[in-house]
Amino acid sequence: MSNLRPFTHRIYVDFSGDDGDPRTPGASRCLCIAWVASAESELSHNKSVVLQIKKIIGCRKSDNLKYKKLKRHRFKDKALALLTQLRVIVVIVPVLKERITDQELRSPRTKKLVDLIHYFPLSVLIKHVMQTYADIYFQLVFDRVGWRGCEEEIRSAFRQDAELDWKHARPDWLLFTKSGSNLMLQLADIVAGLGHEYIDSLQGMKLPPCTVCAVKGKPERMCQYRRGKRVLPGGGLIGLIYPLLIKNEQGKSWEHGFLVRPPAVCREYMFIDCIFGEV
Repeated sequence: MSNLRPFTHRIYVDFSGDDGDPRTPGASRCLCIAWVASAESELSHNKSVVLQIKKIIGCRKSDNLKYKKLKRHRFKDKALALLTQLRVIVVIVPVLKERITDQELRSPRTKKLVDLIHYFPLSVLIKHVMQTYADIYFQLVFDRVGWRGCEEEIRSAFRQDAELDWKHARPDWLLFTKSGSNLMLQLADIVAGLGHEYIDSLQGMKLPPCTVCAVKGKPERMCQYRRGKRVLPGGGLIGLIYPLLIKNEQGKSWEHGFLVRPPAVCREYMFIDCIFGEV
């Protein structure tokens, strides 16, 4: 519609993993979604980074780049090092399916988990973008979901948000499209894949008691898990994404750019800022 202004920002959303029962052989234990926001003026630069990643691993420009193609590639580290050149802001939401107690939400038959993760990080991201930029008008771009009825359920969740002005919105502000023709959706797939891989690597490990530092005021310098003394893995390439995650006023990404769900387990992952942040 010609009377509606052009988009100033675009937000690309994709997820890694599946919504299957984690007790089922072959199903993933974690489902991780990534929201990658770019200013319209930076899209050309960010797309060029994705093309460089493709070139390093021998992937044609027209190919649909997925993280699984990168996961065991011999040039994986070299290719993903280019992520530091991106001009984007990111929200990563890993969902630990084994820790979800709501059986209806957990059931892959309902698809409610997929519907939910496509919607709930929006408020965090939009709040940050609106505080950072004076005048924005964004488009949400989702990788097209193949399950029948799922796309409409996601749209319905957004229509119920009172803070979203559907009446005056462009008809294409909420867009579902195939990632094969969209370099930025391919980037979102890579970011989600890195988040998924990192969280999955931590399952079964003893995590640091971060609530002691945060709640009881124990000096962080005394923590045995602190950088240089940590017994947790450094997270490998997820550290490349950390600078891009949304941070709060104190420069922390926990519960801002890095939201572990369900909410009951989010405190177990407060160490994200200690491992990757400034000491």
